[in-house]
This record gives sequence, C-alpha cells and structure tokens, in this order.
Amino acid sequence: MQHERADAPPTARKLTAAELREQHRITHLVLGAPRPKPDLPKKPKGISKLEWRAMKERLRQEGTQLAPGIEERVALSETWRGIAGTPETLEFAAREAKREGAIARLVQTGALDAHQLAAAQEIATAYTLITADVAVRTAKLERGTGGGPNAAAAVPIGRVLLERAYTDWRAAVAPHADMLLAIIVDDVGITDAARRWRMSNRRARTMLASSLDRWRRR
Repeated sequence: MQHERADAPPTARKLTAAELREQHRITHLVLGAPRPKPDLPKKPKGISKLEWRAMKERLRQEGTQLAPGIEERVALSETWRGIAGTPETLEFAAREAKREGAIARLVQTGALDAHQLAAAQEIATAYTLITADVAVRTAKLERGTGGGPNAAAAVPIGRVLLERAYTDWRAAVAPHADMLLAIIVDDVGITDAARRWRMSNRRARTMLASSLDRWRRR
C-alpha cells in the first residue's frame, strides 16, 4: 500500500476532521470570516431542471456547512448579529425568558435584562453546587492554605472559582442575601418577598437588580 509522504504540502492531502475543525475555528470564530460560498458546477447533462435545482440546493448546503461545534456557534452568531450582547448570553436569555418564575417574569416586563438573567442563573447554579448533598471533596478556598488531598486542585478549578465568587457575592449583599436567594433560587415573587422581608416592591426590585449587577462585575 502506498503511504503518504511526511513532507507532503497541506494542500496535497485531504484535511482530517480535527484539522478541518481547527481551520474553521480560526477562520470563522477567531477571524470572524463569513461562511464559505461554494463554487457550484455547471448543470450536468442528462438531468432535468427540477433535479438540478435539488442538487444545487444540496451542494450549497454542504458547501456552507462548517465542522461540528463550529457550525452551531457560527449559526448562533448569525441569529443574534447586530444585537448588543454576546450571542451566548442572548440565546440563554431567550430560552430562560420562556420559563415560568419570578426572574423570568421580571425579564419579560423589562425590569431585568439578559445579562442580569444570566447572572441569576449563575448564582442559582453556584447555590445548587454548594448545597447539594453529593460526594465531592471539599476544596480549601481560604487564602494561604497548603496542598494535600483536599486542596483546590482536587476539584475542577471552575467549580472552585464559582464557589468563591458566590461566597464573595453573598457577603457583599448581606444582610439581604436570604431574600435575594428566595427570588433567584426559589422563584419567590417580588411582591411576596417584599412582604416577607417588610419592604416595598420597588426597593426589593432595586436590590435584586443591584445584586445581579454586582455579580456581573465580580
């Protein structure tokens, strides 16, 4: 069997799936280039116009399709092009706004924006991770601690950072953290939360928005 020369130029062989994905990543995500425009061949002889129309559509779709993982992110950017905010944040907000719940209703009324909605979801995720009854090693989050089996390296660093961010956020919004978590995590409505903690709806809504902005600035 004939083997490919090791020094063959890249154009002399077909790119592997990994190489093609990396090429698409750099071209379309890093450099922001638009989708490729396929060069369609001339109409083959012996096929009808209807068959040729279907063939052209198939070739056009195949020619503009990007590698898995890149296609979805480019499509997301195309969907939200021209709208302020990252495509991921906007897409997340659109999905979450369809949910029932206190935060979702505030987004629907315009009291909270997409970035504040994303912050609320991150806070809820952090709260769930910290309070969940799962067998996970406890990370030493205090500054100046040493290594060992319970060091921060024993758990994913992303979780460590999220838990630390949550701890700092909760300390910053004290003594109203319980009210804010009731709204963010338990979907308690603003009116009910304000009544329970004896404050006006307006103040409760302002405190919520301020706390979500504080999370975004962390």
